[in-house]
Amino acid sequence: MLAREDFAGLVRSSVAGMGFHRDIAMVVFPVDQFLVESDISPIQRALGEFIAGLTSWAPAAGQKGLSVPPRLGIEAGNHEEATDRFNQLFLNNLWGDGLPLVPPTEARVKWILRGTDMAPEAEVGRVMPRGGIATVETLAVALAMAGGRPEYLAVLIAAMAAILDAAMHHDKWQTTSASTFPTVIVNGTVAGDIRLNAGFGLLGPDPGRPAGAAIGRAIRLIQQNVGGALPGVGTMAMFGGMRYTNAVFAEDEDGLPAGWEPLNVERHGHRRGTDSVTVFAAAGATNIFRRGLGTEALEVEALQSLYRIAGYLRVPNVHYLRGYEEGTPGALLISRAVAGQLDGLGWTKEKIKQFLWENSKVPLAEVERTGIIQWIESDPDPRTVKAERDPWPIARKPDNLMIVVAGGAHPTHAYWLQGCARHVGGKRIDLPANWRALIDEAEVDLGPIEAACRVSS
Repeated sequence: MLAREDFAGLVRSSVAGMGFHRDIAMVVFPVDQFLVESDISPIQRALGEFIAGLTSWAPAAGQKGLSVPPRLGIEAGNHEEATDRFNQLFLNNLWGDGLPLVPPTEARVKWILRGTDMAPEAEVGRVMPRGGIATVETLAVALAMAGGRPEYLAVLIAAMAAILDAAMHHDKWQTTSASTFPTVIVNGTVAGDIRLNAGFGLLGPDPGRPAGAAIGRAIRLIQQNVGGALPGVGTMAMFGGMRYTNAVFAEDEDGLPAGWEPLNVERHGHRRGTDSVTVFAAAGATNIFRRGLGTEALEVEALQSLYRIAGYLRVPNVHYLRGYEEGTPGALLISRAVAGQLDGLGWTKEKIKQFLWENSKVPLAEVERTGIIQWIESDPDPRTVKAERDPWPIARKPDNLMIVVAGGAHPTHAYWLQGCARHVGGKRIDLPANWRALIDEAEVDLGPIEAACRVSS
């Protein structure tokens, strides 16, 4: 196998994830050999190494099968010392994320597992590129380390099931050099039950509503420890995903104007009120200042704000091609104040999507000048290759754009989560039979949920 020096670790993880031995025969070359107009003669001169690898290589491992790592024991004089040693051990072994972790003791993991009726050994899926098997217990361990609670587990299971769906191609965005991270949007009453934020500060930090941070951090630990997405080894993200905790938040369903459907109804056909997650891969975020000076007529301010938003979307972005046909170019977050204002002026969600789609098309001259024309013409989907070019729309159809009502109740800003998403996943959340008891316990531990609402609003 041919590999770049900086991709050797990723290649080993990837071949392991495909069922081969990690010590597969590999010929490694400097990065220079892979740059535009580079001299590839050294690769030609290494033909003998390729022949040897193909004909004489044998794996060093003498047996096959899954292995279960032994439980770790940490000896210390007191709890504080044990916690310190635990965190040092996990950092030394590259099992943490750089911030302090909560020790996933047997008792704590058992407590977390109360959040599901599924068996601990039930498999959720294989996490690439390493191909590690994520079980329900695996997820509970990650959630415990992230400081989570039992009532978060059902959401984490649904989110990971959506991420690991084959249609998501999560192996691609796990290993990419882009700064890709999963975004999880929750609908249904479960969001309020677990205090998942849909308002001010929903992307965190939010001490009054910690569920999103804990669930998102658990997903990140699973990506790394089970999937092998270690920076520079399993994932080649040049700048990182920008977040320790990914992005996990709720849609503000109470703030939807009359006639506006929640995201899970619109995108996945669920009945309104269904507890579910919507998941897509994001590769960046942009805060858009959308309000006017207050001297304009309301209709003028609204129209100008939509033109400004469309201007942010109107870029020759290769990432848009990933979701051009069935996925999404991204999700636009607008607050209930903005949604209500636009609705009062006759802007339905469908009209907003149509407007943004029409006014974010990229002129052909820009498509050609920036070189995105080559990416369009080399796309593996023939429908994308044959797409309209003059001007070029950022998605096949307006419905590919997602509009989510969420954020603090001010009209000042909109937020664009740029997608790198071939597919938008969706899964129902299965709550355990003891759900109400878990929520009652959370009220005792964290205080009345009304108090949490006052902190974040």
